[in-house]
Amino acid sequence: MTLERQITIEGTAFQVTISDDCKALQSAYAEGRAVIGLWDPQKKDQCLTPAVYAIRDPEDIDPFFLEKVVRRRLGLPWIICRTSRLTVREMVPGDCLLIPDEPEAGEEEGNFLKKEYLKDYIRCQYGFYEYGIWALEESDSGRLVGKAGLSNFDLSGYPEFSSAIKNKVNLPRGQREIPQEGNDTPLELGYHIFAPYRNQGYAKEACQAILQYGDREISGQIYARIDRTNLPSIKLAKSLGFRLIAQGHREPALSLCLYGWNC
Repeated sequence: MTLERQITIEGTAFQVTISDDCKALQSAYAEGRAVIGLWDPQKKDQCLTPAVYAIRDPEDIDPFFLEKVVRRRLGLPWIICRTSRLTVREMVPGDCLLIPDEPEAGEEEGNFLKKEYLKDYIRCQYGFYEYGIWALEESDSGRLVGKAGLSNFDLSGYPEFSSAIKNKVNLPRGQREIPQEGNDTPLELGYHIFAPYRNQGYAKEACQAILQYGDREISGQIYARIDRTNLPSIKLAKSLGFRLIAQGHREPALSLCLYGWNC
């Protein structure tokens, strides 16, 4: 079975081929179209290459899903959410030219200045997890004012944090007792507002929207690691609804606090 669907994105119409036939998928893909595999559990060794997305029932395909498939295929950034002033979107390779080189951002943040790193990040992080660090774009001007997003929480080296997250220490009673549905991977909120745009409320505005999106679409387990001397970040975290749940020490000069978000 081979079906064709059409979706209009930003004024342009795109064709999407849905099929359980490998040759039909390969042909459409070679022509530059987005493709969706139609998986039949009764067929042994079914090949749906080069489809990245597969479904069992064509009725499950809605406009939201079609748009996602097309954007992944063509490298169009997915719009995560919008606020009164910002568009939170996936990064594109060209963003590396718009990100200022700020020494205080650290080595990991500096990787986003490298085009090849950013291309790999877009392909692997967004392509596999469908979340990550996103661009914060000023909607009116199109200027990049910072980055923010959700990443898988790397707990290596912090046994105190692992224990606190596992037991949901110090979180409200209701949050401890309600079973987590869907993705229960702990997520870490991160943000970086570029120097010219600080103290304008962009961090809180972006993080509020990202937390709501994360809770709705990914996981309600969202945390933040903050140096105990970073008082502005602690103040922001508390204003967003984070609560202190653990403290850890990794090296003499660094003492991190773990904050959990109460959705």
